[in-house]
Amino acid sequence: MAVASVCCALAPAAYASLSVPDAGQGTAFSSLPAFTATAGGADNGTAVGEQGSGYRHVTWTGVAADGSDPGSTVIARGHVAALARSRLQPWGLELGSDVAVANDGFTSVNPSASGLSGTPISWAPFNANTAELQVVAPTARASTPVAAQTRGLGVTFLNVDAASTTGIQYFDGDIPLGQVFAPTGNTSFAGMLFPDAVVTRVVITLGSAEIFAFNGSQPTQGGTDPTTLVAGEDVALAEPAPAPAVATTAGVPVTSVLDKFIETNPSANPRATIDWGDGTRTTGTIAPAAGGTFVVTGNHPYAQTGSYTVQVTVNDSSGPEQTSQTQIRVGPRATTTSVICSPSPVAVTASTMCTATVADAGVGGPITPTGPVAFSSPTAGASFASDSGCVLGATQTPGVAICQVQFTPTQLPPTQARIDADYGGDDAHAASSDSAIVRVRAQRCTLKALPARLKAHPAVLGMIVTCDARANVTIGVKATGARKGRFRAFTIPFGALRTPVTGGRPTVLVIKPSRAVLGDLRAAGRRHQRVSLKLTLTASSHATSATTTTRVAAVRIR
Repeated sequence: MAVASVCCALAPAAYASLSVPDAGQGTAFSSLPAFTATAGGADNGTAVGEQGSGYRHVTWTGVAADGSDPGSTVIARGHVAALARSRLQPWGLELGSDVAVANDGFTSVNPSASGLSGTPISWAPFNANTAELQVVAPTARASTPVAAQTRGLGVTFLNVDAASTTGIQYFDGDIPLGQVFAPTGNTSFAGMLFPDAVVTRVVITLGSAEIFAFNGSQPTQGGTDPTTLVAGEDVALAEPAPAPAVATTAGVPVTSVLDKFIETNPSANPRATIDWGDGTRTTGTIAPAAGGTFVVTGNHPYAQTGSYTVQVTVNDSSGPEQTSQTQIRVGPRATTTSVICSPSPVAVTASTMCTATVADAGVGGPITPTGPVAFSSPTAGASFASDSGCVLGATQTPGVAICQVQFTPTQLPPTQARIDADYGGDDAHAASSDSAIVRVRAQRCTLKALPARLKAHPAVLGMIVTCDARANVTIGVKATGARKGRFRAFTIPFGALRTPVTGGRPTVLVIKPSRAVLGDLRAAGRRHQRVSLKLTLTASSHATSATTTTRVAAVRIR
């Protein structure tokens, strides 16, 4: 194993009293193969997401230096271009500002950089001789960066002519973990691996002078001494690991430990500020823990689901000393949905009101659900108002909301209908659903004859029809003569009527027989036969029909 010189006490005075617990001692490497072998596993390339083991190796293959790379800016046409910050995101790194690549060893922007030529693609910072790389989750380019951590990182450097001028500083937030210097040589490697994934960013120093400056339109030559100009080539890092994550539920306060630190200055008076990532900032609570460490906690509920990056900044009398990040994954609150339809059973073509009740079932104080509830029915002949849905409204009970729709069965078979209510959730709540059964029956109609005696002029029969649902009714009346003496019983068609009636509203109907019917009835009366009327009522609606028969006695003809 090739080991480079290591220094772990590099911090200026402002950092002297603060350190990261359990960071461990870093091991330095001066060989890329030794670094990747110790990192272990396979080269994960640009596979999306943390892979759990292995490493990432950036060879710059496919990165164009002529300005055609997406998001790049031309600096020297055809040869040098500034890269987008997200260019290395598929490998788990976010570039700092002012990093460029070149296919000519940067000689087009600084003729003194002849010692950097000979490699297809090299990279270097401009406007300074330092570059910062942030460790992020490996994702597609231009995705929102998500903070991550790695065990370590190494770089292949070009043209290192002076010792201790080129190297890498490793940080957990703003707390330094260690530093490695690159050996001298035309091509040399420097890297460091820690026992655990504690590195969140690195600062790389390349030589003792910047290669060039760029004001957005024109490049300007930097150092003129070739021995002070250094560029980078390959970059390797141990597989990124997710930043510490905390799972919670919307509305439930986060009280977990968000940061740990060691304060060696008893009079430093450390203070912590927590940026919760949703626009809220609070003061953190600092408490002593085992082994001389301190922990930072907070108390904050999130109103909406999602992933939030919490940043904790620890300050003491020396100024800002530590910045750490934690991912907070906020899940939805559970809900229960219930649906009740009343009345049930309901007559076909009559309406029933279906009420959906959605209740917060999460822990902690209830949050009232909001949003729409979709109603549907797999039963044929179902009809809903309001486009089969309604919008929840709050009730007097905290955490409970309701809404209603009308349901109308438009055909009888089958004799029951299923109603499904689906709540899709909102920014704080999960979806839930329920079903109800509405029994459907035939329409019921009643017929009542008005007291009357049939006369020749006029001869009418009045009746009151009442149905419990909208219906088309057909009324047929037959006059039946009773058997008496030597005369036989007889039946005479009296009259018929077809008309629509409104559900629940009594309707007066009148049937007037024809003159021929009256003649037959008068002849029957002269024979002293008693005449009773049998009234038959038929109510129909679409595919449904039901018949009710009512006998009206003591209706005499004179």
